[in-house]
Amino acid sequence: MAFSTKLSENFGKVFDQSPYVALDPIVKYNYVAKGRNIIFGRSSSPQDARDLIYLGKVFETATGTSLLGSDAWLDTEFPHVMYITGTRGSGKSMDLGILVEGLSSLKKPSPIQMDVTPVTTFLIDTQSQFWTLRYPAAPADDNIAEQLSLWNLRAEALADTKVFVPPKAVRFMGDEVDLKIRPRDLLHEEWCSLLGQEVYGPQGHLLAEVLDRLAHKDFSLEEMTRLLREGRFSSAVSDSSRNVLIYRLSDYDRTGLFDPTGMQIEKLLVPGRCNIFMLRELRDEDKALVTAIIARQLFTIMGQYHQATRVSTFFKKDAPRKKLPSRVWLLIDEAHVVCPSSGTSPAREALVEYVKRGRDAGLSLVLATQQPSAVDDRVLSQVNLSLSHRLTFQNDITSATARIPTKTLSGLRISGTKLSDFSDILRLLEAGQCFVGDHSTSRTILLQMRPRITAHGGSSPI
Repeated sequence: MAFSTKLSENFGKVFDQSPYVALDPIVKYNYVAKGRNIIFGRSSSPQDARDLIYLGKVFETATGTSLLGSDAWLDTEFPHVMYITGTRGSGKSMDLGILVEGLSSLKKPSPIQMDVTPVTTFLIDTQSQFWTLRYPAAPADDNIAEQLSLWNLRAEALADTKVFVPPKAVRFMGDEVDLKIRPRDLLHEEWCSLLGQEVYGPQGHLLAEVLDRLAHKDFSLEEMTRLLREGRFSSAVSDSSRNVLIYRLSDYDRTGLFDPTGMQIEKLLVPGRCNIFMLRELRDEDKALVTAIIARQLFTIMGQYHQATRVSTFFKKDAPRKKLPSRVWLLIDEAHVVCPSSGTSPAREALVEYVKRGRDAGLSLVLATQQPSAVDDRVLSQVNLSLSHRLTFQNDITSATARIPTKTLSGLRISGTKLSDFSDILRLLEAGQCFVGDHSTSRTILLQMRPRITAHGGSSPI
């Protein structure tokens, strides 16, 4: 199936000109001239119009062939590690919403999706603003209505969402699900990090013995504290060391966050569903813990599923009975909170393994941050596609551009002024504008991102 000329007409003629003139030619890119469509994130032939989601339009003219007004699409077939950077209000949360809209089942079909294989998305919502994905963009808002009309889009809502909130968080939708973690899902080192103890210290050793006693069962924090109080093992550990663990476990027990019947990730792997974790009211270390558990379990469950599928195919046996989506996307807002470049974080190691070994398991990761210099480099080293919005501080610009997986623009003319420093170019971008870069394109290309079709939790940058 090839793109048709009607496809580009679906999104209207949003603009006729751009103030941005790129001085570098685009030497290599995936382009379908029929319909004027450019595809990012796909290294193979772009002629097959499957598994594509709509991002927006090219918003630059260029030396040589100009792609101004071309429709920009993102491949969803290949597992990606995406990196979205920008200052507050530059459009990062809009990007996350745009991605989820394209990946998820919608209540009614929309041209933003081109034959997308149903995937499951997990959205780590550190600011608790993405619950609005389940509602269509408000038609009463004149600006939203005007933008959707300009792009020939209509407001729509996600068909299947599950919103998780901490047990004591305020509820206002009526069907939020208590976010509860099974204590058995935490590793020993995660317990040590959570309780502020050294892995190889007295308390760390004590925790290891407690977890060993409770292994292979769904246990509660109360059972952990009971074993600590009984003191039947590690007699050399002082009572004061035991009490430190007991007091801290008791504090967590009062939050209601831990429960032996807590969430089971495999049950959330429903094709087309978006699982939203509203974590604003949690401490940063708890946000990181939730992220770690989700990332690690997705890696394990999807890895085992795909391995079983490959083995059955190779030996021409029946496929595994359980049916899971072939692809899963994990999206993290304010990634520097859960995966910082320094300090302790239970999510860091889980995410490193996720990005380094998750491709064969069909796992994609999207990291959005306003502080690129504060995100762990081991995760960012795997980035294959980036969206770079306006940045102002040089440290953040340097960190962000270092992880763009293609050549940055070396020159731009705007309103008769020539800029030769990409740092200065980034500082000039308006909200909703970003440079997209991937391995299959010879340089970054400036896009105007499309408007959201679902309600946006903040103000629209377009």
